[in-house]
Amino acid sequence: MKKSYISKYIAGAFFIFLSSCKVGGDVNVSPNQSPNPQSGYMLTSAIQFLGGINGAGATTNINSFTGELYSQYLAETFYTNESLFSLKQYDYQTYYTGPLQDLKTIIAINTDPAKKNLASVTKFGTNNDQIASARILTAFIYLTITDRWGDIPYTQALSGAANFSPAFDAQKDIYAALMKELDAAQAQLGATNSLTGDILFNGDNSRWKHWANSLHAIMALRLSKVDPATGKTEFAKAVAGGLMSSNDDNAAYTYLGAQTNENPYFTNYRSRYDYAVSSLVVNTLKGYNDPRLPVYAAPTSANTYVGLPYGTYGDALGNYNKGTRSKPGNVSLIGLTVSGQSSPTVWTSYAQVLFTEAEAAHLGWITGGDAGAETFYNQGVTASLAQSGISGTDANTYLAQAAIKFNANTALSQIITQKWIAGFLSDGWESWAEYRRTGLPTLLDPVPGSLSPGQKIPRRQQYPQTEHDLNLTNYNAVIARQGPDALDTRMYWDK
Repeated sequence: MKKSYISKYIAGAFFIFLSSCKVGGDVNVSPNQSPNPQSGYMLTSAIQFLGGINGAGATTNINSFTGELYSQYLAETFYTNESLFSLKQYDYQTYYTGPLQDLKTIIAINTDPAKKNLASVTKFGTNNDQIASARILTAFIYLTITDRWGDIPYTQALSGAANFSPAFDAQKDIYAALMKELDAAQAQLGATNSLTGDILFNGDNSRWKHWANSLHAIMALRLSKVDPATGKTEFAKAVAGGLMSSNDDNAAYTYLGAQTNENPYFTNYRSRYDYAVSSLVVNTLKGYNDPRLPVYAAPTSANTYVGLPYGTYGDALGNYNKGTRSKPGNVSLIGLTVSGQSSPTVWTSYAQVLFTEAEAAHLGWITGGDAGAETFYNQGVTASLAQSGISGTDANTYLAQAAIKFNANTALSQIITQKWIAGFLSDGWESWAEYRRTGLPTLLDPVPGSLSPGQKIPRRQQYPQTEHDLNLTNYNAVIARQGPDALDTRMYWDK
């Protein structure tokens, strides 16, 4: 009986196998999945990766915990390993295998004559709009990577099996290539909006265009110390293309009121409470009578605002108690307005761009001189306050203070300090880059007890171990050109 049952089972299985192998069939093709890439979904995925869908607070998020710590917006409440730079190597591989690969695919299928007119492609927008948005987002990602590590794989990257050991491009060349890409991509966008799957700008081509030109301007200003002539020329190109013109242009990633895609700081505050607002932020805002203080920071149990000293366990506070949202302690946690479940994070803001223009005017890169710088500075402060829900009379009162009122003699310090304040819990990597470029604002540097060379704030992050283990020839070549793979090695624009 048992033998008969087994024979029947084998015969039945063989019949199913033969049926599945009929002409035109393939057991390796899912009947529930499109055989053609859905380009709009890949754009959504790339944006979500940067927003935090790849793991709340991961170091590849634009508003990652690490970036905010390097810029000293936050202080760690217990584990101080990242504040004290004990973690030296950070991995950039997921940038390449995740969003950069998706964006490359979007560009490829929208230029492939055999695929670009398929319904699975055109339903997400015109070919040109999809290519342009993918190019802009790609440039933004590469800018983030190169500003963290310096020389990186670029021209030979994303080659798949054709090249598992890509060479490292010099940052100078990457900057030149990215500015060229941004200039071309913004010009490629159509006059009529067509994109779907765009959760960053909701398919608004003008906002993509303004973001591209604003990134171009930010990159141009980054050359202020190393190559001001090129920086000035490139800045003029960006301005001619059209920069962000209001807070409506902000490149803001919107989180959801759901645990599947919520603000990473809200996730951390579910149980861990690893971060509090730094004493540098709290004391700076207090000193300026800054109305953003109750937006950025939560009150303590005594209904006061107290920052946590950076890089410490709270020893300076005596009987230290970080508390929780419902039961505050004696330090200020992050304000709920900017760390709520659906609180957005702004990757690039209108205020940031205005401060960039203010510095350019101060440098003489654009017309207006210090009078123009003052106008841009005032507009930048006003835009940042409005972004935090503060406008009108309060903004005028704030700007009228002696310490805030623009002074040509202290222009750079004022501009960068206000840019740093405006960047709280946004793109910490960008604020860190600006500190390295200008030495402003006055952060805690050196950091007592830190494990970086000279206890100084790092000038870059070390390459992932995989580059040494799997790409040794090119790894050796890049450190011979750029300098030691160490935290204190300065990159091209950091002079």
